[in-house]
Amino acid sequence: MPKTSGQPPFAFSLCDDLYSLPEAARPCEVDLHGGFAVDTEPGGRIYYGMPGCGLMSIASDLRSQEIIELPPDLKPINFHSTKLVQFDGKRRLVMPANGDAKVVVLGLDGNLDFVLPRPEFDEYQDAETPFNPTDTAYADGTLYVADGYGANHISTADLGSQEWKGIFAGKTDDPKAPGLFGTAHGLNAHPDGHHLSIADRPHARFQHFDHGGHFHSSHDISHGSKPCGIDFLQRGHHWYALVGSLDDPQEGRAAPIYILDAGTYELVSTIRPKEELGVDLADHIHNTVWYEHDGQLFLICQAWNPGHYFVLAHEG
Repeated sequence: MPKTSGQPPFAFSLCDDLYSLPEAARPCEVDLHGGFAVDTEPGGRIYYGMPGCGLMSIASDLRSQEIIELPPDLKPINFHSTKLVQFDGKRRLVMPANGDAKVVVLGLDGNLDFVLPRPEFDEYQDAETPFNPTDTAYADGTLYVADGYGANHISTADLGSQEWKGIFAGKTDDPKAPGLFGTAHGLNAHPDGHHLSIADRPHARFQHFDHGGHFHSSHDISHGSKPCGIDFLQRGHHWYALVGSLDDPQEGRAAPIYILDAGTYELVSTIRPKEELGVDLADHIHNTVWYEHDGQLFLICQAWNPGHYFVLAHEG
């Protein structure tokens, strides 16, 4: 029996045989600092950016990866997340460049479609105000962009017109301030169909906003865990949330992956890739997503500082 980590029904094992980076990409792995987009179409692939290498494309069986060449000016960029969206009848990848003050929209072949530059709202008129976008979400035809490493506003854009639409939230150092963020690091549309769930990393909470940008609620998780983002999965009639954590609440302990009840945000399972599964480079978990293939559930994971790609398989 393989070693497992986590509490049933969400215990996982390490899949050493699915460490599928091509040799040409491995020197760049140490710089991984982004996230994954899963194409849910039959035979769809998984995409993520690797600075200095390009756009990575993982086969649906997870056993191989390809490097998709990007234009020379995009190849060095760190794309802090990757999301797959469909608009105007086409599927595209939305990739915020946290160090380059823009959001890049690509075709699945890596060809540049267009760029959303720094927003033009009053909140960004001061040249000293940083814009360092970290994640995006797409809901009801609107793109939401979290400026997690910058001013911590959430800006909205219309991808069809390639124009910014609105802005909400902002920065706070108060861990209890509603509707503001220490670091609005990652976000996703909540499965209730009406809200966004946005990780406030230093304050160990997720804040919910409706699609109009109005604050709705806040959900605390373990203090000190520094959640990086959230991904959702339905099992039967129930929804679960997957959270990669940058740190553990216990100082000096390697970071966990949490599985939460998506309705209450109560803890369901704690997975410890480093201390229980032997993933030596998994000190900090930057991104993880659910993935299902041929009836098997996986977690596709990315550690940070140093960067490392790994895959876990559901064991029960």
